[in-house]
Amino acid sequence: MSSFKLNDNLFINVTPRGAYYAVQDNAEDVTRTILMRLLSQESTPQLSSDTVNELCELNSEDIYSFLQRMQSLGLITGQEEIEHAPKETLESSLTELLGALSDSKKVLLAEHSGLYMGASGFPHEAAEELSAISANLSEVYQRHKDLLRGNLGFNQHAWGLVDAAGNSEVGFWPLYVGYNQFSLVIHGMPQLNRPAFKHLVWSLVKRYGNN
Repeated sequence: MSSFKLNDNLFINVTPRGAYYAVQDNAEDVTRTILMRLLSQESTPQLSSDTVNELCELNSEDIYSFLQRMQSLGLITGQEEIEHAPKETLESSLTELLGALSDSKKVLLAEHSGLYMGASGFPHEAAEELSAISANLSEVYQRHKDLLRGNLGFNQHAWGLVDAAGNSEVGFWPLYVGYNQFSLVIHGMPQLNRPAFKHLVWSLVKRYGNN
């Protein structure tokens, strides 16, 4: 029997790292399913047997082990206070959320078609051009995905324009939400370990997760 025990006084919270794992790929696995279901909620659910059983179609022993492993990997955590999904509309909060994701404050979110949904720090013309580049890179990745991930063993999905020291000047980060694909275009040092990234993903999942 597992030594994992529920603490009914805690709420299950997805961390920024967990939010990134949930949307970095569209391949189905149990961990991603649990994270996406948590991010589909209006608020962080209480850690209870009923909640655990609703998260995944596994027997109780297996799901407890999964949650314990996800916690050890930093994908979820237990917190004493409930947290609600962002109340602001995506349109009204997008610029602020994006600006928190880079040390340069220059970030944009683009659709798969190459149109940008919002931007921070980039002028309109630059945002349009970078969004178009992100769509082209997405097509390149899809064509060569089997080679990159299979034969070569490269499991990362982001692309970067790097300087001579290997530091990224501009990075392109795909985000998969439901059947939708987006791209984060980040100038400078990414700050994806911040609550703003989780709030961005939470808002995207609430808006597009069922589409």
